[in-house]
Amino acid sequence: MFLIGFLFLYVCLVDCMVVWFDVRVRRASAWGFHPFDPDEERREIERCFLSKHGVGALPEPSEKRERRIVGAVVPHAGYSASGPVAAHVYYHLAKDGKPETFVIVGVNHRGYPGFSVMLEGIWRMPLGDVQVDSDLAKTIVKNSQFVDINPGAHEQEHSIEVQLPFLQYVYGNDFKIVPITVGFADYGMCRDVGAAIAKAVNEQERDVVVLGSTDFIHYGPLYGYTPVGMRPFDRALKWMHDADMSLVEAILALDGEKLVKLVDEKRYTMCGALPVATMIVAAKELGAKEAKLLKYATSYDTGGTTDLMVGYASILITR
Repeated sequence: MFLIGFLFLYVCLVDCMVVWFDVRVRRASAWGFHPFDPDEERREIERCFLSKHGVGALPEPSEKRERRIVGAVVPHAGYSASGPVAAHVYYHLAKDGKPETFVIVGVNHRGYPGFSVMLEGIWRMPLGDVQVDSDLAKTIVKNSQFVDINPGAHEQEHSIEVQLPFLQYVYGNDFKIVPITVGFADYGMCRDVGAAIAKAVNEQERDVVVLGSTDFIHYGPLYGYTPVGMRPFDRALKWMHDADMSLVEAILALDGEKLVKLVDEKRYTMCGALPVATMIVAAKELGAKEAKLLKYATSYDTGGTTDLMVGYASILITR
């Protein structure tokens, strides 16, 4: 009996340790997307702000709480490629005042279906720990039939992780997050989850910004996507720009349903239409009235090759 009891206690302790390490602490894992050394992280973020495709200045966090921004579209490639474009959103967020929490809706590139939230714990990043807003996350889950509690869906996923160093550079660690990834889903699910986010924000009386993380069209043989070929290059680049602009226009119209429909019908290789559509629904429920394109560029513009291209955009959604 003693042996059986000991084995039972041991199994329970192991299970608790697994839950602690897998759920409570999500460690930085997006190798190659951003530096893992704190000093290098800060230098790379500053390079993004000061780049010719960035803002050209470092952000200065405002003590005023204007807080007109309720949502934004941000890219999630490596900092060398999309960081200067992403910097535009974070520069304007700094001027707008400090929210309590960022609900970050990202792509699940590993194929986990539906919407997956990390309900509690911390994200251990090079610039420090970022705490999950557990109360808000639980309320979102309560309000939606489509949000699953699945911290494993966040492991090895970069679409949310690469946003955190920018936020930490601007706000230190004085903010919380609700991380939600989206795999296979449809617009009806986006509408449900977006409404659940807004309802939870109102119920919890939180000051929140909702971020939709996406890159735009992925073009080139590596992606198996060359609708007009690769040569002449200028023709491919123009086609990609025009296609991306049609997606940007849907976002600027705050029409998430049209965005998802365009991607589906045209078979565009935009990876984050669902996160962005979810963000748009939530932002409109929270009072958003207009959207503004801050910056668009491709990976070719920011120093990439002509063998493949990815589009990036920073867009603000405001009251």
